[in-house]
Amino acid sequence: MSSKKQSVMAKNTLQELYLRNDSCRDRKPHILALLTSHMIGMEPGFSYLKKLTKKDITLRMAAEEEMLKQFPLQELVNLTGNDDWISPTAFHAQPIDQFDEIFLPILSFSLITDILSLNEKRPIVQIILKGLLKGKRITALKAGGDPFSQYWKLKGMDKGPDLLKRKLNEQMTELKMLGIRLIDLHQQAEFDVQHVKKTVITDESVRFARFSKLDQIAVPKGAIITPLARDTAKELKIEIILH
Repeated sequence: MSSKKQSVMAKNTLQELYLRNDSCRDRKPHILALLTSHMIGMEPGFSYLKKLTKKDITLRMAAEEEMLKQFPLQELVNLTGNDDWISPTAFHAQPIDQFDEIFLPILSFSLITDILSLNEKRPIVQIILKGLLKGKRITALKAGGDPFSQYWKLKGMDKGPDLLKRKLNEQMTELKMLGIRLIDLHQQAEFDVQHVKKTVITDESVRFARFSKLDQIAVPKGAIITPLARDTAKELKIEIILH
């Protein structure tokens, strides 16, 4: 990137170091933007991401490998105004707990279908499903999947059969029912630091681990472990590990 432009990655790194030295300070919302390609184009998503770089948030980016074959990383940096990207190799193992929300700037047909079919084998969908199951808020720009969007008209792709439009519209409704927040291009996405309910490990959790022939239980940091659960774990020789 041009030296005259402030690096988003440098800004985010400095923010992390600053907060690490003073944990009492309020931190910015941490947002993970997941990108995929779309047959009708990605311009609305790129434009929206550029606007988000001006918001008071920590925004990190990740793209599917297929998209990186279509767009070199430096081109994506220029298109989005953000140089804080997670590499495809690290993308698969990215811990979702460090982010408050997930943002989907491009809703492709295949992404919508894979989310609704719970296709966990696709890495980007696996992260989205994990986010939903962990209580993270997922926000998506609906232009890519909304057949009545003005963007479709601009692309000359608003003349399809009513049956196809109804099917696409029904899928968008299903996404909302899953808890995914859909927004228009002109809407301001309000991101907040999310306070997710803590995991509670009970006596029943430990006994289920024993039933499953496990000798360890890995639980997230900050989880609440009841006294009875600790006693049962000690009795059954099951180790509780915080990760």
